[in-house]
Amino acid sequence: MKTKYLFLTVISMLYGLTLKGQTLIVEQRQVKSEESAALDSWTARLDQSVDFTMETYGDFVKELFKAKVDKRGKSMLVAEKILIPEISNLRLDQRALFASESGGTAISFTFSPGYDIHFGQEVYKAEFEKAQSFVKNFVRYHYKKFYNDQIESLQSDIKSRQSDIESNGRKTDKNNKSITSNKSEGETDKTKSKNEKMLRENDSYTADTAAKRRQIADLEDQLAKANESLRRALDFK
Repeated sequence: MKTKYLFLTVISMLYGLTLKGQTLIVEQRQVKSEESAALDSWTARLDQSVDFTMETYGDFVKELFKAKVDKRGKSMLVAEKILIPEISNLRLDQRALFASESGGTAISFTFSPGYDIHFGQEVYKAEFEKAQSFVKNFVRYHYKKFYNDQIESLQSDIKSRQSDIESNGRKTDKNNKSITSNKSEGETDKTKSKNEKMLRENDSYTADTAAKRRQIADLEDQLAKANESLRRALDFK
């Protein structure tokens, strides 16, 4: 089962919805082999790069089937002889073809129980229709990984800036205590110079804290949007 796919032709059946900043689409397409044989596929359109999408597909296959994918050429990954009970009781070669498209990636899935035997609208039609759910399962998996990584990164950035704000507060308190102590003992030219230096430092800490709070507000907005996008992806059926 080593059919090679060279290019894609879109056909009419379309399922899904497009959200702002997030694409949730699975559509039926035909892919052509190098012998110009037309094969039916289910294609997911995703917003991330080909490299990232290939990575999530490999993780998906490994997690779901405890199997590794075989790379064929630059744009194809194959999970060989896997069993997908919700689709068929036959072992399949499940091919995934990746292509850059509209600022993201189109990944086309085909399902082949034998050499030159492929699920589609003409043969194994019922099994082919069931395979759409398998592809949507991958879409949810892909976006869950993408947004969880994004959420983790945003939370880490927020925590780092909150730590900086707390550090600024401790440094300011320390300077204020020193300034008060210097004044209580009677200022000299030397202590007055130190106090002025610490006041300038406090101004710097105050400015940095204000900037960090603005950054946190922006990060929290991004975090809320990422969580909402994750929720929508997990609700995609």
